[in-house]
Amino acid sequence: MSDHDPRAHEAHAAWLERVAPYLDDELSPDERRVMAQHLAGCESCRRELARQQAVSRRLERLGEATDPAPEATARAASAEAVERRLKQRLLSPAPRRAASRPLWAWLGWGVAAVQACVLAVVLGGPSWEARQGVPMVRDAVADFRQRVSGALPPQASRDTAVLARTLALPIERLEGPGVEFLGAWPTALQGQPAAALAYRVESHTVVQYVVSGPLFFNRASVRDAVAREGRYVARLGDHAVVGWPGDNAGSLLVGELPTERLERLRL
Repeated sequence: MSDHDPRAHEAHAAWLERVAPYLDDELSPDERRVMAQHLAGCESCRRELARQQAVSRRLERLGEATDPAPEATARAASAEAVERRLKQRLLSPAPRRAASRPLWAWLGWGVAAVQACVLAVVLGGPSWEARQGVPMVRDAVADFRQRVSGALPPQASRDTAVLARTLALPIERLEGPGVEFLGAWPTALQGQPAAALAYRVESHTVVQYVVSGPLFFNRASVRDAVAREGRYVARLGDHAVVGWPGDNAGSLLVGELPTERLERLRL
């Protein structure tokens, strides 16, 4: 696929949407054979498959590690109610919208979504987070504001391989029509090492922050959003934030663009 052909880029999104049903064994034998042939020759779809496999494994481990303490028994009925409502919402037929994710793609995250919501209820809910937001996201937006107000840091480089080795983080650059990579440098979010990658998109600067998997999945609201939709979306004032998981890492894309535009950049 050409990274500079908008039509090819849009057409390839249909292949990316088939990754989830392929992973969940929802395709017919013929469809699965065709998808396997496509995966053999498409690095982008293989990365997406590895990303979804990594997230499923991590969320399954989170669910297995959840052992409610005796004092949480009084909230069990509430947790069961959340589970019933979530299953009904995920499994009941719903009208399809042109820009929405197909129902079969949502089902792949169903079990993990139930686990994340039940965990939040059993632990009493993210009340502090609801008031203050996700600290990792706040740090990313604060760093973004500082960076876009001036020049890139002097240590910024176009060699992301060296940065990935230095930080022990898997770094995947964004590529696509109208996306110009400017440089990358080390930074920190929540006191933990992170990589920052700057891009020029439609005369705007956007920054992708790559963090470790444990930091990315640290908050219940992020786990829940990823389990249900495959991504985390937030807005802090004029700044949109889109987060998605990778293989043992996660990315946060920050910019002063419409949220929908940022979401399209990661396809």
